[in-house]
Amino acid sequence: MPVIDYAKMQEFPMRAGITGKWIAAHEHGSTSTSVLSNTVEPGVAVPRHFHEYEELVLVEAGEIWIELDKVRRTASPGQCVIIPPRTPHAWGSAGPGTARVLFIWPVLEPFAPGKSTYLEGAPPAVS
Repeated sequence: MPVIDYAKMQEFPMRAGITGKWIAAHEHGSTSTSVLSNTVEPGVAVPRHFHEYEELVLVEAGEIWIELDKVRRTASPGQCVIIPPRTPHAWGSAGPGTARVLFIWPVLEPFAPGKSTYLEGAPPAVS
């Protein structure tokens, strides 16, 4: 049973204004689940896309908006958004400060070809 000290992990650039670090992934010993931590600068947004599986979004700091089926809602620290499989969505920073968000997927390599489809823009850099 590995213990991952993700507080000491270096973040890597994923998009302009978004950095990430894989908390749970194949390289850490996970066999079926991925967890990604993102730090998001104010005013940054991720384009519309969908995944073939459910996605959980947990807000740790700041505030984000998430648009599902053309309905936009905000989420704050302590709140979780559950995105059903194959549901187009976009998200971004909603507040004036930096946001920290955790993403959980029931698969490894959630951005691999065939697992995510971008309806606008391009997939993020993931390593």
